[in-house]
Amino acid sequence: MKTLPINVLDLAARLAGGTNAEAVAGSIRLAQAAENLGYDRFWVAEHHNMPAIASSAPPVLIAGIAARTERIRVGSGGVMLPNHAPLVVAEQFGTLRALYGDRIDLGIGRAPGTDGATAMALRRSTEGLGVDDFPQQLVDLIGFFHGGMDEANPMRTITAYPGLGDAPQMWLLGSSGFSAQVAAALGLPFAFAHHFAGENTEAALAIYRERFEPSRFLTAPHTMIAVGLVSDDDPEVVRRESLPGLLTFLRMRQGQKPEPVSIAEALAYEFSPPERDFIEARNRRQAVGTPAEVDAKLTALLESTGADELMLSSQASTLAGRIRSLEIVAALRAPAPAPAPALARVP
Repeated sequence: MKTLPINVLDLAARLAGGTNAEAVAGSIRLAQAAENLGYDRFWVAEHHNMPAIASSAPPVLIAGIAARTERIRVGSGGVMLPNHAPLVVAEQFGTLRALYGDRIDLGIGRAPGTDGATAMALRRSTEGLGVDDFPQQLVDLIGFFHGGMDEANPMRTITAYPGLGDAPQMWLLGSSGFSAQVAAALGLPFAFAHHFAGENTEAALAIYRERFEPSRFLTAPHTMIAVGLVSDDDPEVVRRESLPGLLTFLRMRQGQKPEPVSIAEALAYEFSPPERDFIEARNRRQAVGTPAEVDAKLTALLESTGADELMLSSQASTLAGRIRSLEIVAALRAPAPAPAPALARVP
């Protein structure tokens, strides 16, 4: 971890009693802090119909963050492609690239990031929402950026303006072996969602590396793992900052919407023995703890996964806690970290 690129994933969390404006402003403030601390990328996720999350429009939020930062790469972690026509995504990110140059990343995901009814509302149709549709959608998107669509593709006569020749750095995101196979087949860099699917991490990365095909983007596999982060020198602060997010995650697993949870509510909640076991198991391989504990956990994860980059999902319940967590990890790096490589820069 001393020299590899480290990055940040943010969801523009809306705190209990807070507003959407405060959530978006907090995301911008976190990005500025990450840039000042030497982080390499700052990505925002796409979620819909979730009261505790304000990052429903990644391209808009990316534009706001890029306008208020100078060096750090800014991108999506990710855009959920089944929710959008590939042409629209190409035009949006082509525009971002025209505005901010080679600082823009496009992380693509397969899941809708929401419930079925909301996914239907986004697309106005069930067409394109199936898992089998995703590879072709991704191929179409790549074609809009780089050209060279197959003669049989009805999209070949359409040009994205901006888009063609304005390609951002592209990544495929995933939490399963399926996404690993697609990323490998297309020769794209692969980012795995260890922060919520940690039991599948090593297996998915192994599939990706074993099946990787060299491409215009990469000559060899390139991986990233996303890890949940809450850290402080005081273990009690770690507990207070992490409990609201853990309670929200438990409720999501029970089919509830992630309403904002205050620290007071989380501290008053009586976790059942199975829930406590779940929390302990979840935190075991996430970057939750004191600086020494976080250092040990991240070192072990990077050794077991062989990841080329690390992405931290700062999950503290306050903005100050999220920034403090990033400060702690930044302090664990060597004085001169390696910059994030320009993986998918194609003329």
